[in-house]
Amino acid sequence: MIGKRVLSQEAVSLAEVKEITEARQKEGELTYEQTLTLDYCKKFARIDKKKAEELIAEVEGLDKLSRKHAISLADLLPSNADEIKLLFSKEHFVLSDEEISKILDIVGKYRG
Repeated sequence: MIGKRVLSQEAVSLAEVKEITEARQKEGELTYEQTLTLDYCKKFARIDKKKAEELIAEVEGLDKLSRKHAISLADLLPSNADEIKLLFSKEHFVLSDEEISKILDIVGKYRG
């Protein structure tokens, strides 16, 4: 990695990371870190990239929630209000019960 620099940076879902590393694997051998990343994504990415992007877009439409929050929801797919409250416990805002219910409805559509 000596001599390489970061050209751009953006948050992506586990599903997208999985797709990127699988494409990289087809091009050639993965590094140790890339192999670990791919193994992790195969274990924990619960939805595919298309569904993750749809969920992220839908959640971003809600007030208070950024792309970073939407990606966290797509990666974790919380199943109850307590999990959502835990996910947002360190944020500088509090979600109402109605907002949590909306999030659960959206996430529920994508959970398989």
